Amino acid sequence: MTAGEKSHLIERAAERLLKAGGAPTGLGVGAPGSAPFPPTGTEARAPGAAPEPAQSAAMGAMFPPPPAPGIAPLAPAPVAALPQMPPPPPLRRPGEPPLRPPELSAQGVAVPPRHRVDRERLLAAGLAEEGGGHSRIAEEFRLVQQQVLRGAFGADLETGLANLVMVTSSRPNEGKTFTAINLAFSIARRGDHKVLLVDADAKHGSLSDLLGIGEEPGLLDLAADPAMDAGPCLVGTPSERLSILPIGCQRARRGDVFASNNMMRVIQELGQRYADRLVVIDVAPCLSTSDPAMLAGVVGQVLFVVEAESTQRDEVESALDLIQTCPTITLLLNKVQMSTSRSFGAYSYSYSS
Repeated sequence: MTAGEKSHLIERAAERLLKAGGAPTGLGVGAPGSAPFPPTGTEARAPGAAPEPAQSAAMGAMFPPPPAPGIAPLAPAPVAALPQMPPPPPLRRPGEPPLRPPELSAQGVAVPPRHRVDRERLLAAGLAEEGGGHSRIAEEFRLVQQQVLRGAFGADLETGLANLVMVTSSRPNEGKTFTAINLAFSIARRGDHKVLLVDADAKHGSLSDLLGIGEEPGLLDLAADPAMDAGPCLVGTPSERLSILPIGCQRARRGDVFASNNMMRVIQELGQRYADRLVVIDVAPCLSTSDPAMLAGVVGQVLFVVEAESTQRDEVESALDLIQTCPTITLLLNKVQMSTSRSFGAYSYSYSS
């Protein structure tokens, strides 16, 4: 048999296999009755058509193939609920006093509040009773504040002058600082007017030192620097209606500062800027320095403290001569020894049924 005849027989055998359902293999022909080739993952294409690009694993994850007919799609996995966050902590603890409104500068800009003088410092400085009551001291300061307020906020008084009250005495240790701090706190607790307590006594151990603010900027710095603003110098207290202006850091220049017109200018500006407040100024004793005599013509009234059974008559008269330029001078007798039956607080305010 020639080679051409063999090739013709092979072609006819292949045609019979195709008719019987066989399929060619890569090595030759399939056996009779063999199953067709499994699908290769690509669809049948027309001759000459470009092959489709294979789908990447990433694309398959993003766009999964549709489920086969009759097979239910997988249900989405349940999403775990987020844990409930605890509520935010309160802005202030229970019982803590509310936040003080910020002081305003001369340009009306809010000034960040400075640290407060705490209750313990006030008590150490001489505050008698923080809570008021009907004790002898509380009742007597109520009488004093009535007279002071009438002279400070009367209808026919000049604004920015009458609300300036200077507290002084003839000599040291008569109780002027004790009077100034208790009068200021008593009026602030009353609630009708705010109070600004100014320390104008430059000696060491003064009100500012007792309150722990002796190194803070204050009155002397304002007088030494006309461009300085008084608002940021005010120090807060537990009472929202009471602020304190320290003596300042320029104590070495006290004599020059008080002798200049700048100190009187600062006092007048305080009275005008805080016209709605009572400005209580704790000044050095009259017979120890010339500071009270310099300020007497600027303030609206003077509260002159006299120590009972100790200060001499001629000392009082000499001191009053130095401050006679003030239009209103009120004498306050301090450290009086009185019997219980003749003093305030002897009447009982407790009742029982």
